[in-house]
Amino acid sequence: MKMLIDEKAHFSTPVKRIFDSQCTLDFQSSVAIVRLKYFIQKYAKIINRTLIPQGPSHIPIVNEIVDVLNYMSLLIDQTPPFEGPRRYGNLACRDWHAKVDEEMPSLWRKVLPSKFHHCIVELVHYLGNSFGSATRLDYGTGHELSFLAVVGAIDMLGLFTEEFQGGDFLLIMNAYYAVVRKLILTYTLEPAGSHGVWGLDDHFHLAYIFGSAQWANYKEAPLRPRDILNHHFIQEYAHLNLYCQTIGFIYQVKRGPFREHSSMLYDLATTVHTWTKLEMGLTKMYAVEVLNKFPVVQHFWFGTGFYPWVDNRTGKLLPIYDPADADRRNTPQIGGNYAAFMSSINSPARSSPPITSQRVPTTARTQVRSQARMPPARTRMGPPTSRMTNTTVHHDLTKK
Repeated sequence: MKMLIDEKAHFSTPVKRIFDSQCTLDFQSSVAIVRLKYFIQKYAKIINRTLIPQGPSHIPIVNEIVDVLNYMSLLIDQTPPFEGPRRYGNLACRDWHAKVDEEMPSLWRKVLPSKFHHCIVELVHYLGNSFGSATRLDYGTGHELSFLAVVGAIDMLGLFTEEFQGGDFLLIMNAYYAVVRKLILTYTLEPAGSHGVWGLDDHFHLAYIFGSAQWANYKEAPLRPRDILNHHFIQEYAHLNLYCQTIGFIYQVKRGPFREHSSMLYDLATTVHTWTKLEMGLTKMYAVEVLNKFPVVQHFWFGTGFYPWVDNRTGKLLPIYDPADADRRNTPQIGGNYAAFMSSINSPARSSPPITSQRVPTTARTQVRSQARMPPARTRMGPPTSRMTNTTVHHDLTKK
């Protein structure tokens, strides 16, 4: 699957398209999600039996991206946290985000050839959203997904030549995760949308997929999945493998028995015996618990070039929900206006039934004429209703 962006393609500032569960469902058929899944599979394949390199790449664009990430790490050093105890993140993180946002366009102009400068409008958004929220002072799997989108976008531009190997991808991801861990520790960022002890990890998921992919189908792998429970093994291989690296971060920030504060990772270590099966299970889990969860993907925005809000099968624009219409929907209407609105935001296969008036049976004392009532308005920014929510699925990775 070769996806190179035409130099004449139109790029625009990414906008929000996912407002509720129906939009999340539309996202599942989009060009954007097909490309994101493709890059997950591609990079997991090329890093197989590959350790994180301990030196620079021979591909200039890879080293330039790593240099940008190292510069962001330097900006953290130049933006110390404010003194004093704070429960929900240190406000100095917003100053760091402001510095990054200010320099982001010029950084991209240095990295990209001039013929691709028209793509910067989208790259700025995805990279800026890869380091957590300056508003909520948190970081989670949605931000991790945004950085995957950055790497995939550069790939789509054709800047990763045929010489691009798994080690080059690992160099980029290693530098990225180093910045993120430094942000979390320096500014005490909150987990974004964490399931607590019932989730895989407070902050990451792709790191586990790629880390297990490094040792999948590799009989000579130095560790087995259960060996991650040994702190000494983790320290020995953290600089070589993303799975070990991420587990090592847990040992750094959490105290107490591993089986208590990271119960799912503990279960995986004790019940899944091969890296191959672990990678497969984590990838399936990612499709359900990240790419198909409204609280996560609502923060992934869509441009017109790299990740468009377009149906992958038909090539047509997916239904667009205008949140401004929610205010009008709070005003009772009768009949066709609401039905027409519903028809405009849902897929053609789904048509809204007409709303008709009903008469309430009368009694001897009163006679009430009912009026057509509006269904509850779609939530503008909040989570989906319980009726539409995808419940958390228990993933048994011990089964093939």
